[in-house]
Amino acid sequence: MDSNPSSKVSMKIVTLGDSEVGKTCIIQRFCRDTFTESTLTTVGAEYCTKTIKVNDKSVKLYIWDTAGQERYRAVVPSFMKGADAILVIYAVNNPQSFENVVDWTKQIKNNTAEDTCVILVGSKCDVEDRCVEYSEGEALAKELGVEFFETSAKENINIDQVFMTAANKVKEKLEGPDSFFRPSLIIPGRNMDE
Repeated sequence: MDSNPSSKVSMKIVTLGDSEVGKTCIIQRFCRDTFTESTLTTVGAEYCTKTIKVNDKSVKLYIWDTAGQERYRAVVPSFMKGADAILVIYAVNNPQSFENVVDWTKQIKNNTAEDTCVILVGSKCDVEDRCVEYSEGEALAKELGVEFFETSAKENINIDQVFMTAANKVKEKLEGPDSFFRPSLIIPGRNMDE
């Protein structure tokens, strides 16, 4: 392990969830502080990066946006490999996406380390056609033993908190400042930053 203080510290965060639950919008709000109503469907996976401070240490987050469509599900497990944190996202106005959270968490258990940080995220909490109540998301998160947030990329509600919570939880589980560094698994994908 390189003890050079100027070494790059990085974390890999992966977003999972059904198609059109807002994964891309959440990532774009966090990385670029922008919001677009209509985004292109993610094909395979894309990623963007953002450097944040965690306890005065610069940490570069590699945030992977995975496709939610059924036809891409077979490749999603390969993007989970080496993940430090995974955000399982459903839309509060899409009850099927909420029901599918259990399937996504099974994939996480089958494809990641046991201590991978998982956060349940209810997106689009600003919409008027809500079908999944906050209390339902909270209860499911408790049952799964994970953190829970409701977010809105449009209104910028809890977006930073989700990613900062993930980064802090990852840091807490790792012992000592040197073991805080874990190189991310590099998988070909389109960089959203470009």
